[in-house]
Amino acid sequence: MVRNDYVNSNNLELAQNKLILLYIIKNSNGEFNDEQLTKFILEINLFNFFYFKQYIAELSESEFIFLDNEENYNVTNEGLNTLNMFVNELPTTILEEIDTYLNTFKKDLISKKSIIAKYYKDDFDRIYVNLAIKESNVEIFNLTLEVPTKEYAKKITEKFKIQPEVLYLKIIEQLDI
Repeated sequence: MVRNDYVNSNNLELAQNKLILLYIIKNSNGEFNDEQLTKFILEINLFNFFYFKQYIAELSESEFIFLDNEENYNVTNEGLNTLNMFVNELPTTILEEIDTYLNTFKKDLISKKSIIAKYYKDDFDRIYVNLAIKESNVEIFNLTLEVPTKEYAKKITEKFKIQPEVLYLKIIEQLDI
């Protein structure tokens, strides 16, 4: 009898964790790739890495989730139907915690996607730095500079990533007539 209670408890926890994962993926609105979803799960400390990977594999095999063209996770119609059917079984405290953390995480993610700082070499071995800022997917600032060394390019991109608004405002101030 104890064995059956343990199995039922284990199955309930397994189902609940998969539903939580479906909930997170649905509410991420297709913005999480594998690395971002893994980081989110580990930071919120819902379950360990190995269980997380197992749940993802099983949800994918069951066709409850899929990866889109950009390699971001999305919920299928079947996954959405399942989630809608059982979401009320999930503890509201967990869902509220997830929602709060998800909002913060997505804002940080959008912020990181909005700042572009990279360097590259052209066909003539000249090194360029490209710095850009996007707001709502509209590029509001884009600057490309030729720099003397790769090390200098690294310093510029690292500094820009930390405080992009400082450079942007300084340039705007200099151009203000």
